[in-house]
Amino acid sequence: MARDHARIRVDIWADEDWRDLPSIAQWLYLQLLSSPALSFCGVTDWRPARIAALAAELKAEDVEYAANWLEEGHFIVVDRNTEEALIRSWVRHDGLVASPNMTKAMAKAHAAIGSGILRAVVVDQLERLKIKQPQLSGWKNLGDVLRKRSLTVEEALRMLPPNPSANPSPNPSDNGSDERSDNGSEIRVPLRTPFSVLHPPVADQSSDPISHVTRASGGTR
Repeated sequence: MARDHARIRVDIWADEDWRDLPSIAQWLYLQLLSSPALSFCGVTDWRPARIAALAAELKAEDVEYAANWLEEGHFIVVDRNTEEALIRSWVRHDGLVASPNMTKAMAKAHAAIGSGILRAVVVDQLERLKIKQPQLSGWKNLGDVLRKRSLTVEEALRMLPPNPSANPSPNPSDNGSDERSDNGSEIRVPLRTPFSVLHPPVADQSSDPISHVTRASGGTR
């Protein structure tokens, strides 16, 4: 059954973590959430160049820049080896586990995920939901899924290829940074240069006033 709409909680705009994101990261999250390819496990294709083509001024590296914010905030988990992205909380918030018929589709979608790491994160999210809502009628169809390997987002991110835009810069004044936690482990920090600085407005100088376009970039931290 193809998806023809996406469920977006209106209280997302009251969430402080969400409001701390730059606009380009919010845009990317909503794009992934409304992607026609999104599965019943909240997994969709990760092809930055194709995603960038959905907006006039974006490039593949801009999509990775936005993704870095979402990964650091645990909004998404991306496996760049299998070209898949998981919306972390999708299985917990979309309400599918309340429907036995939909959980049959979810179990099939789980088996179709190419990334073993993303499959394990989905299991973790389902386990968390079952603790909170054990009465949901769809659990009877997810027994096999729940017996599979489980990984937290933190564990998954340590195993996955890093976001290319998160690579530390040799110049401390540059965008990337290499910080360390109290235990000495490296912390990846998102780029802080505002998107509008990376891509200032560009005007089409065509003499035809109808085709004149001003591309405005947004998103500041």
